[in-house]
Amino acid sequence: MDRHNVSIQQQVNHWLELERQGLSKAQQQALNRWLGESRAHQTAYQESKQVERLLSQFSEQDIAQLENPVTHSKLKPKTTQRYFAIAACFALFALSFVGYQTWFFQVNKDTFHASYQSPRGELRTISLPDNSLLTLDAKTSLAIDFDGNRRRNKLLSGRVLFDVASDKSRPFVISAGSTKITVLGTRFSVDKKANSVRIVVDHGRVNVQSQHQQITLTKGQMAVVGSDGIVKTEFDPNLNLVDAFKQGRLVFDNAPLNEVFEEFKRHHAISYTLSTQSTEQLVISGTFLASELESFLNLLPHVLPVEVKESNNHIVIVNSR
Repeated sequence: MDRHNVSIQQQVNHWLELERQGLSKAQQQALNRWLGESRAHQTAYQESKQVERLLSQFSEQDIAQLENPVTHSKLKPKTTQRYFAIAACFALFALSFVGYQTWFFQVNKDTFHASYQSPRGELRTISLPDNSLLTLDAKTSLAIDFDGNRRRNKLLSGRVLFDVASDKSRPFVISAGSTKITVLGTRFSVDKKANSVRIVVDHGRVNVQSQHQQITLTKGQMAVVGSDGIVKTEFDPNLNLVDAFKQGRLVFDNAPLNEVFEEFKRHHAISYTLSTQSTEQLVISGTFLASELESFLNLLPHVLPVEVKESNNHIVIVNSR
């Protein structure tokens, strides 16, 4: 193992120790930046986390007995199998230190566990072991759990553009609250909002399932899953809605004002108040740059009957009529 790889593994060990103690917000941001620097960082980190998960299944007594060669000879067959499993964990740990860039896929090419977060105002691009490519919008949190039967993803918050590699034996499944999206290979985005989930399909076929409905989406179709069920619509594929956020564009189609401001909050450290119920019912359509909040606020009174007041990064929207 060359010095560069040793250095990476030492950095991984450092981050894992900090995680055990509890990361501060600044430390979490620093870890996210370090992981985003290279695929080697991500691989070493995830493989070491996998070893930790394996070892956590066994008690300190189990591990202590493994280290005693006299005890091994007296073990019953079933118990022996258990200690072989622990030994395998130690072997994996050793391999992760000596050749972490290859052992994980050689030992079990289908198993992969990870969690990713993106900070405010920043996107993250993730390459997965199955050759799928993910782009996380700002303020997004995603957990991944792959095995030999399923490629499971849990979208906790935010939006992700999924470019899924086809694998007919292992469906790619995304859970976003009570909404379940299943695909084999396609390109689409999922946006988990406070009270709804929006799915936009660029190509391929996507199965969307809520608690009471199930539909299929194809290219140029989108669905919003809310408390009233699933609403399916079509859009012009040339608008590139599925990856508009990658170009820093926010696209709204009769979107309520609170939803619009929640989008801007992914990119700006702001809070907001809609002062009356009438302002909450106002909707807006159009395409805006995520970075240009000030321009959006200046435009707002010209397209809606509202006044905009700002103080200390807090925005108040008041009905002007």
